[in-house]
Amino acid sequence: MFEPRSWTLPLFLLLLTACVEPAGDRVDAAVIEARLAELEARFTPGLHTLMGEVGERHATLWFAGNAENWPLADYQLHELEELIEDIEALHPVYDEIPVAQLLGETLAPALGALAAAVDTGEHDGFVVAFDQLTQGCNSCHIASDREAIRLVRPTSPPVTNL
Repeated sequence: MFEPRSWTLPLFLLLLTACVEPAGDRVDAAVIEARLAELEARFTPGLHTLMGEVGERHATLWFAGNAENWPLADYQLHELEELIEDIEALHPVYDEIPVAQLLGETLAPALGALAAAVDTGEHDGFVVAFDQLTQGCNSCHIASDREAIRLVRPTSPPVTNL
């Protein structure tokens, strides 16, 4: 899961001490906090970036499960789940849209069904659950007034060397 504060805070503080001119012997805490907030905003991926990765994971998951490569499908599913957690944490509300709430409501059942199908290696169950996930994504887009963004089963893998 992407946790920007786990590694960026020490890096930002190091950068700040190098970039901020101290007033006398000490640095103003308000200046550090303001700079930290600015840098954190710059290094937080936007919702559009994260959703682009969701699309890639969605497609790679399809090809892995359809080929019955269950270890790869399991990996992609867990990466997709972590990515969704990142979106919920980093962009819980976007443009007055309750993204975190919608993601939980529309995707949780399908993700559970996918996990069960991948764990048992059941192809037919995987296909049904994958289609439920796709419909969940589309339901979220409709609820977010983004119905122009419509996912379908992919027809070609996003990466051709995997």
